[in-house]
Amino acid sequence: MTHLGRYLETVDVHDQKFVGTIAFRNEELTLPDGSKLALGVDSGHWVMVYQEHPGAHFQISEYDQHSGKLSIDKRPGGEHELKAFKQRLRYFFEHARVSDLVTIMPPQAEEK
Repeated sequence: MTHLGRYLETVDVHDQKFVGTIAFRNEELTLPDGSKLALGVDSGHWVMVYQEHPGAHFQISEYDQHSGKLSIDKRPGGEHELKAFKQRLRYFFEHARVSDLVTIMPPQAEEK
């Protein structure tokens, strides 16, 4: 089974025009550390929904790739939070298996 990171080696993840959502295909699936993560990306605006462990609060992070600004649960995030955001994203890319995920791309994104 291919890890998402290996699959994304052929994709430009810095593309600020990508639009889509990536999530686990069912509720039972997690990353190896037991966390769950879903991503929504819309033209350089990233939304990460993260749950550290079952029953934990879902944390919603929004990152604007154009301005470099991050907010966590609607509060401004600093350098420490940005580092944690990028670490979670990297962990997701390195450990999520393509076969465990679904990718949803809006029709207009697929047509381009």
